[in-house]
Amino acid sequence: MEVQFGVFYQVYNNKNSARFVLDNFREHFPDNPITMISDGGDDFSDIADEYGCSFHMRENIYGNAENNYDRHAYDAYRTIEWWKRQKLACDESGLDYTMILEDDVYVTRHFDIDPPFQLRGVRRANSLTPALIKEINDLGYEASVYGMCGGSIYNAKTFRMIYNDVIRDIEENMDKLMGDDPNLQYRLLGAVDANITYHYNKRGYKYEVAPWLGQVNEGTTDLPVIHQWKKHY
Repeated sequence: MEVQFGVFYQVYNNKNSARFVLDNFREHFPDNPITMISDGGDDFSDIADEYGCSFHMRENIYGNAENNYDRHAYDAYRTIEWWKRQKLACDESGLDYTMILEDDVYVTRHFDIDPPFQLRGVRRANSLTPALIKEINDLGYEASVYGMCGGSIYNAKTFRMIYNDVIRDIEENMDKLMGDDPNLQYRLLGAVDANITYHYNKRGYKYEVAPWLGQVNEGTTDLPVIHQWKKHY
């Protein structure tokens, strides 16, 4: 069976959840390459070895008791680090697509991703802010919602192609936009699922609904991948 996508899986300290996620994923996708990254948390190298993942320790960017980061919005530095981690997963797999796994993802059966596409995420997606939509529309492209949570998949070929331009864009603009933001129109750039959608959209790449991906709050738990499955938190 053709391997269609690699996987990015960031962890922290919940090994029970990681085992649940990987047990179910590996049952249906035994050969897909997985890049596991600890966000300044525990050493998951034993679990990575057990499930055939590569493993990397990185500094904490989500926020912990020591650094007291804002957990709701990353700054440019942390956002760039997130893009670097995604780039590592794309490069390690060498495949055309990358899935984002999280601790609340339950894979119930095998599915075909039915390419080509750029971004595919949840149905009950959140709206980009009017300022972000206007910026993208002014460039001649479409934008409306974002939903690149656990279980979503993006085009890794496109990711590699736009990567350097996106990093420059973040370095030059993100902190300024978020700092000069009295109406909180740009704070959403600090949410990585919105950030990747924004940067794809402003370069002409669209967000679509993933036919394989359901959510508990949608009542779509009959689909192959369920997000918000928090029984192991």
